[in-house]
Amino acid sequence: MNRADGFAADAFQVRQAARAIRLPMPGREAQLRSLRCLSVALCAIFAASVSHAQLYKWVDENGKTQYGDSIPPTSTDRARKELRSDGTVKLSTERAATAEEKRAAAVKASEDSTRKAAQDERGRKDKALLLTYSSLADYDRVRDRALTAMNFDIRVLAERETLLGGIIAANGGPPASLALPASATPKASATPAAKAPAVKSPATMLAEAKSELPRVVNALARKNQDLKDITALYAVDRMRLSRLIDAENAKLGALKSTTVGAGTDKKR
Repeated sequence: MNRADGFAADAFQVRQAARAIRLPMPGREAQLRSLRCLSVALCAIFAASVSHAQLYKWVDENGKTQYGDSIPPTSTDRARKELRSDGTVKLSTERAATAEEKRAAAVKASEDSTRKAAQDERGRKDKALLLTYSSLADYDRVRDRALTAMNFDIRVLAERETLLGGIIAANGGPPASLALPASATPKASATPAAKAPAVKSPATMLAEAKSELPRVVNALARKNQDLKDITALYAVDRMRLSRLIDAENAKLGALKSTTVGAGTDKKR
């Protein structure tokens, strides 16, 4: 029902009350009935007017509390309350978030999502650790095997680096550490030997050494960095595995104590 319909209903009720008052009724009883009809009509009019008029409460841009039957356009984005006829709150509407608040909420939601993803990944890794290693001794064996292989690769690269550096220092000749003394030069044998591979010229060896050495140096640096990173990762995972194993053992101990206690109570 809109406001015009409400006013029409109020006018109809007033007319009905007026007709009731004009009815001829003898004596005091007629007067009392007239007063009752008038009171009912007035109460109905008051109730109708209250039900049709909506009251709002809000705080304007100056921080002042305002009341009215409608919200002005300049305050539609502010917090407001819809009041009942007795002054109690019927509905509360929070103010619209500002652009800065929306950005802050988006950042918080992103951080919460990232934190949850990290927690889920941590749980997955913990489960994988417990399923892969039954003890710290198992973990140490796997770690030592992996680190030994990496150290071997590093040693090979380091030796290659030394060899290439010696060739370059000897200007294409064999490094001094590999040169044979005159007394150790093999003598000619009557037995025909297998065909020796073609010997590279000093210039060719020098060019190849200069070309290969930078690649070997870079590969050696990467291997050393990988060894450092993996060693640190193994240390972190070992500490985490130790805590997980302790937690699992504590759970098993508590479960065993509960089981033993329950069995004792049954015997009693």
